[in-house]
Amino acid sequence: MTSEPIVELRGLTLSIDPGEHTIEGAGLSAREEVVVEGRARVSTVKTVDGFHATIGVCTWPTGDEGYEHDIRLLDFWTGADDYRRLERAGKMSLAQSGDRRVGILRAMAYGEREWPTLQTVGWESLDRLAGTDVAHLLRDHGGVPGSVIELNQNAKRFKDAPAFSIGDDPTAAFVAFAVTRVMPIARGFGKPGLEPLHA
Repeated sequence: MTSEPIVELRGLTLSIDPGEHTIEGAGLSAREEVVVEGRARVSTVKTVDGFHATIGVCTWPTGDEGYEHDIRLLDFWTGADDYRRLERAGKMSLAQSGDRRVGILRAMAYGEREWPTLQTVGWESLDRLAGTDVAHLLRDHGGVPGSVIELNQNAKRFKDAPAFSIGDDPTAAFVAFAVTRVMPIARGFGKPGLEPLHA
């Protein structure tokens, strides 16, 4: 039996399942409510404030006999209501670029609305959220950091935004999701004058 790799980050723990799982759902580009069978590498995520969920790096078949990839919340077990926002707005597309998949590092942030929304941020904001150098953190877990256009020459949007790429090992994608989706909610990223409960 293979043990699950554990990644400890600021205020949260990722437990990565080494196996691949069959899941049901639809890719981000699906135009209809058609449920298909996909594949996922999964990880549980637990935070010090009680959030517990399963996230997945997913591969979905497309109508043209190709595949599309994303990372998303698969199961919400417990946690504050703000984390429920990840069910609707937390998905991260992973664009295929050669033999690697590229994700844009946009972070959930509080702003004009009462709930967090995805915002374009720089490396400095990501470093503040994670309490460490995020580019280095991604490299340590098998990812390649850079700008979107550096990692995906076919990119049409957010070309100068921070990004990462992964090969077969999904660990860096789980780390990216934790830093850009989970940590901002745990820390109240963007709320003026808020003192985070868990520094």
